[in-house]
Amino acid sequence: MTHATIPGDLPPDVLDKMRRGIAMRMGPMGNFTLDGEAITHVRVLAVLRAGLDITASGEITVRIGTQWCYLTVDDCPLRVLAVTGSGAEPPQMRLDDGRSVPLDPHTLWDEPERGLRCTAPAADSGRPLPVRFTNRAQMDLAAWLDIADSGSAALVLGAQRYPIPSSAPSPT
Repeated sequence: MTHATIPGDLPPDVLDKMRRGIAMRMGPMGNFTLDGEAITHVRVLAVLRAGLDITASGEITVRIGTQWCYLTVDDCPLRVLAVTGSGAEPPQMRLDDGRSVPLDPHTLWDEPERGLRCTAPAADSGRPLPVRFTNRAQMDLAAWLDIADSGSAALVLGAQRYPIPSSAPSPT
């Protein structure tokens, strides 16, 4: 009787090559494909979104249980579906991975001709994952925005104003 080799038995370079060889992709609207075929099952999509993470070197990964692979992402791995809250507290972002997290105003920026972006901590590692606001979420966020006559915008949280730049903020 033979047994399957478990990943821990493989040399790291072989395991890395296998993880890179899985043809999983996320399109610009957050749709997943595997070998070019759409993944559409709701629960499978929920597991994939819940397993999104980013390596220390900035590569997006997806984890299911103890196994993971690299994920090719055409835009941002997460999307803000809605924004809620009130007052001087940071708005809460409802993400497409099922979590609600506070918006870090220092990460918010307006990508020219693409819309608002920010980062949110990955559920597993806590490293910052890129996040794209949906149109609805951008409209929700309008309650916290001050748009100047010049077109520049700032996020307003109580007495604090956070200008929204048109390029990604430098990592701190």
